[in-house]
Amino acid sequence: MGRLTDRTVLVTGATGGMGAATVRALAAEGAHVGVADISPDLTFALAREVGGTPLVVDVTSPDSVTAGVETLASEQGRIDVLVNFAGIVDPRRMDEIDPESWSRVFDVNVRGTWLMCTAVIPHMPPGSSIVNIGSRAGLAGGTTSGASYAASKAAVICFTKSLAKFAAPKGIRANVINPGCIETPMLDHFPPEVVAAMPGQAALGRLGTPSEIADSVLFLATDASSFMTGAQLNVNGGSHM
Repeated sequence: MGRLTDRTVLVTGATGGMGAATVRALAAEGAHVGVADISPDLTFALAREVGGTPLVVDVTSPDSVTAGVETLASEQGRIDVLVNFAGIVDPRRMDEIDPESWSRVFDVNVRGTWLMCTAVIPHMPPGSSIVNIGSRAGLAGGTTSGASYAASKAAVICFTKSLAKFAAPKGIRANVINPGCIETPMLDHFPPEVVAAMPGQAALGRLGTPSEIADSVLFLATDASSFMTGAQLNVNGGSHM
């Protein structure tokens, strides 16, 4: 039996690099995974691969979030783990960002995380776990990743602390993972010379892999981290200490 046998997990941003690796890792540990993303084709394909439930969800839409959560909760009876990977980046300089783009980053990264958490908590039994995704940029400030992205991830980090305090009396834990530079398709948003310099930012001298983030999610999703809530897990190769 796996560490998550008979448990139901909902993953947003599930078809991205880190999200897809995590979906596969969770399923390999016995979880039934609600595969939530905005792309129908990719969502259904990944759900078929892991035997999960496809959920086409726009995390910025309260109606879409509610529909997705209710579908999974009705099918499985409960939701034991929520993992919020859904996010976007805008690497432009601070003086190049327009107000609409700034708002869009916050809508997806912060509002989307909040909407998912508030929708899922009523379906979570005691012992459940929420894993939010921050960023090294949310700790150190954005340079290559952009000011709006860094600010939004700082908000996710602080929100998770508030969430942990709110959810603790219900027996629900909430923690945040702060990845460093991870080798995913999101790097396509950056100029090649910026990507080439990224390994040098880490003490370990390399990019992280999606599977390393997935392993960190597994730790926070399972009972191995049963006395952790409101905590930050920095998975960045030593680029921020």
